[in-house]
Amino acid sequence: MEIDGAAAAIKTLGKVDPELRKAVIKSLKTAAQPMEESARRLLPATRPLSNWEKWRGGYDPKKVARSIKVAFRGSKVKGSRDPDKIPLLTLRQKDAAGAIYDMAGRRSTGNTPQGQAFIRNLNRQGPASRYMWPGAEAAMPLVIRQVEEAVDDMIKIIEKELR
Repeated sequence: MEIDGAAAAIKTLGKVDPELRKAVIKSLKTAAQPMEESARRLLPATRPLSNWEKWRGGYDPKKVARSIKVAFRGSKVKGSRDPDKIPLLTLRQKDAAGAIYDMAGRRSTGNTPQGQAFIRNLNRQGPASRYMWPGAEAAMPLVIRQVEEAVDDMIKIIEKELR
């Protein structure tokens, strides 16, 4: 979803009224909550592989679920194909084991026999991007509507403040 000028408006809002900027960011993040919930529903309830709890950091299903967060970015991404596009909201996995479970095998099939076996076993549960992107995609229609409403509310508040 693209909203022209939203990032610039939020940045300007921070200069005019920092508290209002915080409220707008909070409403945008709240609008995107269905993505978090959808991704969490796609997580396995138990460890996806045996003995994963012994790995440093381990795979704890509850911790992995808690670590899925919507974050406000609002700044340019280095190396972006289109420097004029700014991702306002991103869905992030803050747990290392959760990120590995989601993305292992996307760019590599493993460098060692153990790594290859690890990725092969994970691929039995689905290809890389096992829950984050599918979860975000499933919730996208609802999130788009809610973000549009939050942006419309922001515009109304800004117009009211300017009068």
